[in-house]
Amino acid sequence: MKVFNTLAILVATCSFTLTASAVAQSSLESDVNNARIIEMTHKGLGDDVITARIKASATKFDLSDDDLATLKKAGVSDAVVAAMIQSTQLTNPTVKIDGNPVEVRAIGEQKVGGRLGHVASLGIMSVKNKAYLQGQHASLIASRSPVIDIELPANDNINNYIVVEMDDKGDRREIEMGSVGGTVGEKIGIRSDRIVRTSATPVGGRHYRITMVKELKKGEYILYSVGSADFPRGVYGQGYDFTVQKP
Repeated sequence: MKVFNTLAILVATCSFTLTASAVAQSSLESDVNNARIIEMTHKGLGDDVITARIKASATKFDLSDDDLATLKKAGVSDAVVAAMIQSTQLTNPTVKIDGNPVEVRAIGEQKVGGRLGHVASLGIMSVKNKAYLQGQHASLIASRSPVIDIELPANDNINNYIVVEMDDKGDRREIEMGSVGGTVGEKIGIRSDRIVRTSATPVGGRHYRITMVKELKKGEYILYSVGSADFPRGVYGQGYDFTVQKP
């Protein structure tokens, strides 16, 4: 009987420990919201500790003027409130095409075309500098009149985003980034005839909606971020690619 009681106590203790651990883990992984910030403040945790928790956790704050006033009345310091506000600020754009989230792609390889022709023609033909994405198609299939919703960080500008038609090369999609030589000399930048005409409309805050002036034809496209190239690292730009198929 004594052995049985000892075993029962041991099982109960283990069960309690596991439950407590699960609760602690659940608390650690749950979103940090206004109520939890107030709770940590009332427990006497310092600003540095609360700020570290904000940086290490998923957050879900309400930060209207009334919410900020409530935090102030609850004793939350200005430093912690500032950290809460900073945690909600975007560092990278968020993009949706036809309502579907799109991840940014780095155009990380370069292909030089026309080199042999340039040499054979004694420089009359140009050497084209091209960057490309691997893969025949993008993972996202868009409509012929795609709607692009984009939210920008505070230091970004909607004029930095252009829709570019890419050249379909079967196993990859290319963008001509410039050319050297030929009768017109050196050209830098994306060819103007590959840039799609669009219209960008503010829809509140840092949110914008980009629409096409006319329907797109079947092909491969990318919402390209002008100025995103980092040539020393072999990055020739960044963007959000999509494919338009026949209706």
